[in-house]
Order: sequence, then C-alpha cells, then structure tokens
Amino acid sequence: MAVRTTLLQSGASCVAAAVAAAWGWRTGLAAFVGGLVIAAGNVLFALRLFGRGVVPVRTAMRAAYAAEVLKWMWICAALYLSIAVLKLPFPGLIAGVLVAQLSFWIALIAIR
Repeated sequence: MAVRTTLLQSGASCVAAAVAAAWGWRTGLAAFVGGLVIAAGNVLFALRLFGRGVVPVRTAMRAAYAAEVLKWMWICAALYLSIAVLKLPFPGLIAGVLVAQLSFWIALIAIR
C-alpha cells in the first residue's frame, strides 16, 4: 500500500507541476519539489514503521512515533531548503504539497 500511495503522490506531483508550469518553469519546478517532499516523507515513514516486519506491539508503537518524528523533520528541513536556500516560488511549492497530501488521503480511502 505504501508503494501505491507513493506512486499516486508522485503522479499527482507531476500533474501539479505541469499545471503550475503555466505560471513559469520555476513555479512548475516548485510544485514538483513540494509534491516530492511529501511523497519522500511518506516513504521515510513507511520504511521506518514497516521495515522490521512483524514486531511486538511496544516496538511497533515506538517505530510509529519515531517514523512520525523522522517524517516531520524531513518535511521541515526540505521545505526550509526549498524556500530559504533554493528560493522556489512559495505558491507553487505549497500547491505541490497540497496536491500530494490530498492524493495521499484519497489513496487511503480508495486503495484497500
């Protein structure tokens, strides 16, 4: 399921980038980067949570907390670099983030 949601997020990021490119190539790039930041965060979460296979409940809960912290650290660092260092256009970046996150929620409902 993690692979399918990541592929859906990546595809949605490509579509968002193509639409945002109407406002310039940097805006399209920003939308693509924003979507991939969210997709990569979800990949990190899934790898940390499910990487060990079947484990005791206590270990699974610790892995879930650690996965969530890792994901948010990645998202904060990547968005900081995108905005402050690369100076990507904020509207395009946030559009990519929103499209990727919405596609994730839709995938959770549609893919079972």
